[in-house]
Amino acid sequence: MSESVCQLEDFHLTALSVQWHDPKTSGNVPVNYQFSYDVGQHQTDKQRYRLTFRVLVGSDTPEPVGYSLASEIVGFFRFPEDTDQSKIDYLIRVNGCTILYGILRGQVATLTGCYPQKKLVLRTFMMRDVVDGIEKDRQAEAKKPKPGKKKKLKA
Repeated sequence: MSESVCQLEDFHLTALSVQWHDPKTSGNVPVNYQFSYDVGQHQTDKQRYRLTFRVLVGSDTPEPVGYSLASEIVGFFRFPEDTDQSKIDYLIRVNGCTILYGILRGQVATLTGCYPQKKLVLRTFMMRDVVDGIEKDRQAEAKKPKPGKKKKLKA
C-alpha cells in the first residue's frame, strides 16, 4: 500500500455562525457562496502545512432570507518528503479545501438539523474551480495600483 500524498493530521472548527432568517415570501431564494483560504508552511518541518478555509453563505437578496452562515475551519496536513513542491502547492489548496469543506458540510448539516427549517446541506462544488477563481481574483488584486502610490504617466 502506498503512502498518502496529502495526509490530514488534525482539524479545528474555529468559527461557525449560523442564523435563520424567516422568509417574508415563499419560493426559491438565490443563495450566494463565498470562499477564501490561507496557506501556511510550518517554520521548521517543511512537509507540514496549515490551511485555513473560510465559507460564507447567504441569500442573494437585499434582506437576509433563509440561512446565513460564516465559518472557518483549519486543517493541518503533512506531505511525504519526496513530494514535489508544485504538487504540494496544488494539493494543499485543492485537496485540502475539498477535505475541509466535506468536514464542514457534515458539521453544518448536524447543527442545522434542529433549526426551524430543514437542515442546511451545503452544495457541492468542484474545489479546483473554486481555488482557480480565488487565485485569479488574487492575481487581479495584486495588479491593481496600491492606494497612495501614483501611477507614472508616459509622456
